[in-house]
This record gives sequence, structure tokens and C-alpha cells, in this order.
Amino acid sequence: MLRTQVCEKLEIGVESDYFGLRVCPASGPSRWLNLRNPLDPHRIPGRRLDLRVKFWVPPHLLINEPTRHQFYLHAKLDLIEGRLVVADQEVARKIIAYIAQAETGDCDVDVPPTHIYEECDKIGPQGEKPEDHMEKIIDNHCEIAGMRASQAEYRLLKEISKLESFGEELFFCKPVTQTNNAHNLYSHLLYHAQQVEEPTREDVDIDGSGTVGCLATGQSGAGCGCRLSTSVGVGPHGIVVYRPACNGDQDIGVEKQSIMYTAIHRAQPLRRNFQLTYLTGEGHEATLHVKMATSGQAGAVYRAVTERHAFYCCETVRSDVTEQFIRDLKGTIASIFNDATTLGRRYVFDIRRTCREVHDGARRAAHAAGREPRPRRRSSSGTEHMSRARSRSLSGGGGAAAAARSRAACAWTALWTRCSCRAGTSSAALTAPLDASVVPCAAAR
Repeated sequence: MLRTQVCEKLEIGVESDYFGLRVCPASGPSRWLNLRNPLDPHRIPGRRLDLRVKFWVPPHLLINEPTRHQFYLHAKLDLIEGRLVVADQEVARKIIAYIAQAETGDCDVDVPPTHIYEECDKIGPQGEKPEDHMEKIIDNHCEIAGMRASQAEYRLLKEISKLESFGEELFFCKPVTQTNNAHNLYSHLLYHAQQVEEPTREDVDIDGSGTVGCLATGQSGAGCGCRLSTSVGVGPHGIVVYRPACNGDQDIGVEKQSIMYTAIHRAQPLRRNFQLTYLTGEGHEATLHVKMATSGQAGAVYRAVTERHAFYCCETVRSDVTEQFIRDLKGTIASIFNDATTLGRRYVFDIRRTCREVHDGARRAAHAAGREPRPRRRSSSGTEHMSRARSRSLSGGGGAAAAARSRAACAWTALWTRCSCRAGTSSAALTAPLDASVVPCAAAR
């Protein structure tokens, strides 16, 4: 497999399921390559594929140091290019200091790495910066003197894992432009944070063909200067529908509707529409229709919802996800005579293992290689706390120590406790039977 070969070169093969290959054309939205299907070089603009993190997890779930380093590189890129927005200025300064420490080492007060600070200028709230902004970044950088590069990378990943948009992939109903992008959307949310509410709507039909927003003349006066279309964010715990409802006359922010995976009954693409059936907070069944720009985008949202639900929420990937496929014309004709033929078969979903399975597999591989992962030491106080806990467990006998180790090994699941399989919703609920006349081939690319 192409992804496996690339990850083996980078020494991240045992945790390659976190990554994917992304096609980034010069115009139009980028898309994830389905690596279970034959690779068609003619459908790859410029013959270039980008290795990117597809499934984001907190850094304490990553076993190998090279994997954490790749997560750091991709997180830094998302921060600088505005796909990941930091709301708090103090947190942004810490992140910039961690990047500088990882890239240049300890700070020299006489000659600080200002080129790194300027490169990271887009991290944090935009607009006019305070006069002491640069001085505080230098102070933060000096405070972490002596920190290893790997520790700085870990701290950065820990900070971004607390962000609300961490691990969320955005799909815009209108093409992405300089004004209609992730950075402007999250900045818009921050600008109108006091007015954002969770609407309770049922049977919603959303046409995302138009763009609305604040005054298009910039951040002077009322408005944040953005022009946004409706977008769908698919994250680790569910989906979020962002509806910009702002104009130059009246600022009313962005309507934001969150739907957890446990509430979803059925999802499917219908030409250009993405349709979702779910339960409201009152227990009523409702339907959400979002009209995307193309049928391929609708299929991409459907694929993202199903794959992320399976990865983050389920114990294992069910066969009705792994075996779901469509056929091209040649395969359809061949299937008339032999229904079991694999000719022209293209799989819809590119997922084989869940988050739990990837983590367990990486731990087994590390144990077999004789390097059982150990908890990372955060600080001296954390080390003292661990020493006291170890002393208590030893004094409590071998059985207590074994139980403590067992609890520690399973504690990683607490952050992603959204398992709809246990809540009565199986992954099959998200996988509507596909028909070649309904589901676009773009969903299986």
C-alpha cells in the first residue's frame, strides 16, 4: 500500500492509520485519496500527493516519537495557514514559544529568533497586537529554556488538543476562497462568541449556495470583514453545521448546530445534498439536508462522517463499512453474469482499524521490540506525584500494583468515550445501502 510505504520510510508504519494521502488541486477542494482502490495517476493533478494527519488524537495516545513529530509538523502547518485558530492570546504566545524552542532551542535574549515569531504571526487572534506582544513571547520562550525539542513538540500538541476545533474537518458549501475559509470562519465565531447559540431546529433544509457575513470592508466599525457560506465540520465526537447569519446592518453571529454521533440514525448523499436523520434533545426524529456545491462534496461529507464515527466511536470497524463498494460500468456488466466478481469494484470507505485498535497495535509492537512505552514526565511536581503513587501501589501488594497498571493502560479511552455501539447505535446506522445511481463515484475515490 502506498501510504504504508511512505510511513515506513518515516518510521511511523505501526501508526500509519492516523495518516492519509491528500490530493490538493490548484483549484477546487482537496480530497482524501481512497487507498483501498487502484491508484489512477491521471486523476492526481501534478502527480503530487500530500501526507497529512487524517485522524487527530491527543499526543498521549501516540506511542512512537516519530509519529508525534509528524503530528507536530502538520499541526504547525495548520496553525500558520489558519486552518486551526487559537482564540486566547496567551495560549497563542505559548504555542509560538514551543515552536521556537522546537526549531531553534533556548532563547538568546540578545538575538531572539524573530524570524520564527514572524512566521507564526497568524497564530492567535488577528488584528492590532498589544505593544508588549513580542516581549511576552520572548518571556515565554525564556521560561522553557532547557526543554528538549521533543518535549516542546509534545507541549504544543497538548495545547491544540484542547481547542474546540481540534480534529475537525470543514466542508464548505461554496468553494474555498480568501474570504470563505476555515480561518475566517473560526475568527467569525470568536468575534461573535457572545451571540452564538445552539438552535433547536427540526427538518432543516439548508441551501449553502449563497455567502453572507459581516461588512466586507474589514474590521472597522461593526463586523469582522468576512464573507462565509454554510459549512459542515466533521470531528471526533460528531458534526457541527455552521450557518453564517450576519450582515452589514445587523450582527447576529453564526448559528451553530451540533449533532453527536450517538444521535445519528442515518446519513447518505443524494446527488448534491447531504442528508442526515438524527434524534433531537427532546427525543424527536429530525432530518437535516445540506446542499453542497457538487455531488462529490456531498459524497466526501458522507464518507468523512462514516469513517470518523467508526474510527473514534466503535470497538472495531464493521464489515458493512469495510465491504461497502460501488462498481464502474465494466464491473456492473460483469456482475450481471457473476455477482461475486471483483471487476470494477471501488470501495467507498478507506478505514480498517479504529482508534483503540491502532493504539493497542502500536503498544504491542513497542512491547515486542523491547521498548514498552512509559508515561511522559510533565514536570518535577508530576514526577513526585508519580513516585508517591508508585510507593503506595508497592506497599499495597502485587495485586494492587497490577490493578493500577491495568487502569493506567485503559485510561486512554476516557477522552474518546463516545462509543455509540454501547449506547445502542451501531456503525451500520451511518451506512445507508449504496446504489450506483445515487452515490457519486467521487465518494469512492
